[in-house]
Amino acid sequence: MSEHYDVTIIGTGAGGGTLLNRLASSGKRVLVLERGPFLPREKGNWTYKGSFKYYSSEPMYNKVGKEIYPGMCYYVGGNTKVYGAALFRLREKDFESFRHKDGVSPEWRLKYRDFESYYDEAEDLYQVHGKVGEDPTEPARKKDYPFPPISHEPRIKEVFETLKAKGLKPYPAPMAISRACRTKEIDARVCTHKVRANANERSAKAMGHEARSLKSANSHQSRVCMNRDLCIRPQHRLALCFPDSHSGALRPAP
Repeated sequence: MSEHYDVTIIGTGAGGGTLLNRLASSGKRVLVLERGPFLPREKGNWTYKGSFKYYSSEPMYNKVGKEIYPGMCYYVGGNTKVYGAALFRLREKDFESFRHKDGVSPEWRLKYRDFESYYDEAEDLYQVHGKVGEDPTEPARKKDYPFPPISHEPRIKEVFETLKAKGLKPYPAPMAISRACRTKEIDARVCTHKVRANANERSAKAMGHEARSLKSANSHQSRVCMNRDLCIRPQHRLALCFPDSHSGALRPAP
């Protein structure tokens, strides 16, 4: 094993896996470091409750020293192995200065327009399914999604139509779904490619991005569940607040 690499990528999740995909054919020599193994292929992969067993029991600590469990997965592919597959773009306002209860999120020097073409590339790479014009909060974009929206399951279709009838504006979430398999997971098997260059890169974990995404949720309450899909599945939240179609009573989450 070589002791010299031009690029070192720490973590094979959404950040590291995407970077590796771009560098794999560049001729650079890349070392990819991942603390976890490959996720075993088993029945628990396919169930909502079963997926929770893959979360790490390792605690993190907040600023007052209290233990928190943010739901991190340490496998090849990172949290993309069990995530909800909803890939929303940040909004234009997410790049501006924003004051919240914990302080001020500073303005970015780069703006949404600087990232728009990269969002286009990412949506092609992850085979994102969606429909432009349905989300009233979506940012400006020149291209449509590469694939049409995923069709609703019967219960979700009922929810969708009920919300529309009440004058609300539900819309299909942009989903990274492969037609050949389940979700478009980021598998770092391409790390066997030989590469060569002059840079040293580190993949950041998603926690900082989650904080920026949640900031926009404060100004767009309708998007709270969307942005928090990085941490929690929105279907669960929807079930908590949707009235039963027969009795009108609030239905508990399954």
